Amino acid sequence: MSETTHLAGVSGKVEIVRDDVGIPHIFASSSADLQFGLGFAMAEDRLWQIDRLRRRALGRQAEVMGQAYLATDIAHRTVGLPEIAGREAEAMDPITAPLVDAFVAGINRGIAVLELPPEFGILGYKPEPFTRVCVVAIARGLWWSLNGRIDRLAAAEAARFLPERLREDYLTPEGSDNLILPSPAFSPPHAAGTDDATGSNNWALNPALTGGSAILAGDPHQPFWVPSSWYEFALHGPEDNAAGCGHPGVPGLLWGSNGTIAFCLTNNMASTRDLYAETVNPDDAAQYWDGEGWRAFEETTEVIYVKDAPDHSLTIRRTVRGPIVNALVPPLTEGGDPPLSLRWVGMEHIDDMRALVNLSRAKDWDAFRNTLRDWSVAVFNWIYADIHGNVGYQMAGRLPLRPRFAYGYRDATNPDDRWSGYIPFEQLPHSYNPPRGYVASANQRVIPPEQEPMIYGAYSQGHRGIRLDQIFTAPSTHNRAATIAVQNDVVNTRAQRLVPAILRLLPAEDPVARILGSWDFAYTLESAAPTVFETFMFLWQRAIVAAHMPARLRDLVVQQTGLGCAMLLEPERPFFPEGTGAVARDVAAKVLDTLCDRLGVDGAAWVWGKVHLAHWKHPLSNAERSATFDIGPAAVDGGSHTLRNTGGELPPHNAASGAEYRIVVDFAEPDRFLAVQNIGNSGIPGHKHYSDQFVPWLRGDYHTMHLNREHISVQSVTVLVPT
Repeated sequence: MSETTHLAGVSGKVEIVRDDVGIPHIFASSSADLQFGLGFAMAEDRLWQIDRLRRRALGRQAEVMGQAYLATDIAHRTVGLPEIAGREAEAMDPITAPLVDAFVAGINRGIAVLELPPEFGILGYKPEPFTRVCVVAIARGLWWSLNGRIDRLAAAEAARFLPERLREDYLTPEGSDNLILPSPAFSPPHAAGTDDATGSNNWALNPALTGGSAILAGDPHQPFWVPSSWYEFALHGPEDNAAGCGHPGVPGLLWGSNGTIAFCLTNNMASTRDLYAETVNPDDAAQYWDGEGWRAFEETTEVIYVKDAPDHSLTIRRTVRGPIVNALVPPLTEGGDPPLSLRWVGMEHIDDMRALVNLSRAKDWDAFRNTLRDWSVAVFNWIYADIHGNVGYQMAGRLPLRPRFAYGYRDATNPDDRWSGYIPFEQLPHSYNPPRGYVASANQRVIPPEQEPMIYGAYSQGHRGIRLDQIFTAPSTHNRAATIAVQNDVVNTRAQRLVPAILRLLPAEDPVARILGSWDFAYTLESAAPTVFETFMFLWQRAIVAAHMPARLRDLVVQQTGLGCAMLLEPERPFFPEGTGAVARDVAAKVLDTLCDRLGVDGAAWVWGKVHLAHWKHPLSNAERSATFDIGPAAVDGGSHTLRNTGGELPPHNAASGAEYRIVVDFAEPDRFLAVQNIGNSGIPGHKHYSDQFVPWLRGDYHTMHLNREHISVQSVTVLVPT
């Protein structure tokens, strides 16, 4: 065991105890010192990543990383994240602000005394000191990435290009009959919002199902980043005794346990933003109708510095509703759309930092829910379990009330499209100790679309939710080992639902039919059926959108798979002039051509393990650095629609997104829980904890997180002492 001491701006001794996978367990006698220690530890592990996240949110990545990052800089500046962060840092409540300031001071002390990660040397710059504004910006940038997604509003608006009889299926994600809170009166299909291909899982089981104590599990799914999107840590102070993981550059746990309660989340995707089609004065293009009269667009011009390229001048126009964001979404109308203004809850004052700090301090369901009253964006599905055997679900977020129901763009001149308030917290969906004994979410719809208050957004397909219900309603004891098996389950209920429909459209002797016909719907490495199925569905979806959508919009709408699913299940409906069966046979022939061209004529070479590879590249990787900076390649089972979520829906079907973290809390042992990241807790290429969790993640293994110091396998201790 090694020990290092640093002078720091703390009031008492702070100890950063690292375990055998490099996770910092921070011990301090004051809450401010505890946050200082967290900031210091995060700087030691993830400094270049949090600097990059800061630059992403503030629109300053191109300044050090070049032209390839100009588009994301333009997007974040257009949305106004730098100005939002500045306002919000000043408006932070007086109890939370000093804790965030202490966290920032810890990061800055780390910058001062620790060796800088290699990325700074490669790019030729040094990190600027962090401020409270930086932390707010990083968090707001994350919330925007999770709940912004304005391309989904454009995809919904594109429904106008379809015959009216097809629009509901187009706007209905697959498997939308599955709800987080089941409703006996719900009769699908029903337009449930635009589709989104990403997602996460979480659930909690009561003792009647586990045969012991309550169990909670969660695994957030994101595009795989290097370093990982999440950071593991533990906090031990006068108000805190919790462990789990959060987001780099931000204080607070998003998944974790304090020994009394445990919690985890999935993205809800309920809409917290709208795009408004503005009416421009026909006599003066510099003016728009603000609802009462003509008003001049507000304009500002900013300069974005671009490494090794000319500076970029960005002019941002704004209305009373928000910035004009046409540059951030593809135009639907040839020749261009009217100005589209953005209104987003994340532009308002929110108390996300206060909620983040307090969430892991709750000791019961009521305290947990009260903390979530502060939660505004991103909208999350929170799952809860506690040591007393209780389980619960709470949807949390600030959801606008709109008098008129709509999925696409709104009319800036229509009073019914204005926000009329927000759904009260007590009316947000929640459930505590439901009769079925479990709560679970997988990014699907929460309640029926027609239920008041109406909630809609870009929900994911319901296939993972269907699989969870299949498992948890089966007569079995769902203990800890079973929960681990569920997190690593590779059965695809989308295939269960659609393969029989595909087989009905193909001749029995068709090679595609022969491969799919004997499949158990598991995404295992040695099976060729997942490769064939995913290739078929990709080509089928392309055929669907090509039939009615303009070519310029096909990439935008390809995620809207509900219509393609409906045509497989109901092939007699009029859609293709040559008939659904004929197109299905043509797609099957293209599947064979595609796989033969890519993998060879021997079907044995088409197995999932050949194409579904985890190979994640650091943004600064090159031929010289790849061995140290990159992760993989390695074959990994699972897919985009399995509970063991590893992506692969789109060609070349590599593992592009999925579970970057998994947690299993069994209150039979309240002082510990199981967890694993997909890479490692250090973000420093070449560090021993940079990729040490990759192989355990591939195997479905976990490490143990301890809440009691005496059980930690201590590898090093960093001591911070007052100056």
